Amino acid sequence: MAAPAFRSVAADSAEVAALKGKTNLASESLGTKIVSFSDEFFAEASNLLKDSEAVFLPEEFTDRGKWMDGWETKRHNKSYDWTIIQLGYAGAIFGFDVDTSHFTGNHAPVVSIEAANASEEEVRAGKAQFSEILPKVDMNPGSHHYFVYEAPTAAYTHLRVNNYPDGGIARLRVYGQVVPQALTASSNGLIDLAFVGNGGRAVACSNQHFCSPSNLVLPGRGKTMGDGWETRRSRTPGHNDWAILKLGVRGCIDKIEVDTRHFCGNFPPQVTMHATVSDEDVPASDAKWTEVLGAVPTTADSQHVFDTTGARDEAFTHVKFTMYPDGGVKRIRVYGRAAN
Repeated sequence: MAAPAFRSVAADSAEVAALKGKTNLASESLGTKIVSFSDEFFAEASNLLKDSEAVFLPEEFTDRGKWMDGWETKRHNKSYDWTIIQLGYAGAIFGFDVDTSHFTGNHAPVVSIEAANASEEEVRAGKAQFSEILPKVDMNPGSHHYFVYEAPTAAYTHLRVNNYPDGGIARLRVYGQVVPQALTASSNGLIDLAFVGNGGRAVACSNQHFCSPSNLVLPGRGKTMGDGWETRRSRTPGHNDWAILKLGVRGCIDKIEVDTRHFCGNFPPQVTMHATVSDEDVPASDAKWTEVLGAVPTTADSQHVFDTTGARDEAFTHVKFTMYPDGGVKRIRVYGRAAN
């Protein structure tokens, strides 16, 4: 079967801007992991999945040679190297960023990517059927390489990254949309409609100066203040900052959780939430927003759970979370019932 149609696009293009609005299915924050690899002599394959940008430390060496922030295999491979990645959540892929940052005399010259929809057991047993979704493409040293599909792929659970014949890759970003195999219910029996594992994602915001609203829908409670959503300080009277989340499934909202973990001197004094229905990723500017949570206070480093204050039996596709006047929040949970 032929690989799906794709094109290489420039880093400053509109296509890349749109791509970065999707979920990075290869993010370690989603539980993505390395299943196996042919070699990682100089640097571990797991570095491919780091959320942080790759760094270079000129004076840093290990007992095997130069320390590199990426996946690097030994030299002189007579065939090629590979690593198999298990995505944290199955998803349809819209495009890739194959990043060779800081690999300037040791980068992988050519890369291809295969994909499979299989269980971890099938993959480990060598029974998974991998199909090529990105044929061999040339890599440049120290560069981001963006590839965008003409149409999203089928949903996949695993990727096999092939490195011809050997060398280094700093990061792999797999931009796509989670396709839930089954909706994940929370301990309260409700579904977190905004959770990334249920297909939810951030689609717009007023500001993301310090960190992205995409973090709001991630699993767990995070590790530092850097993996929430934080806006710049406002000096304008009456200011507010907002983020719009597209729910993974249309549903009725019963409870809202606002988690300010790690935000101790910069949490928002007050928040609200509104909801709407739209067929678009980002609702139109004239969309009608219905209040589902009136103005409530938040405190430092705490999980706050609120009952909705309106429209409990209306089904929505998007929510707009607003902070007054600004600040940072770690996670947003939108608990409710799927409409269908």
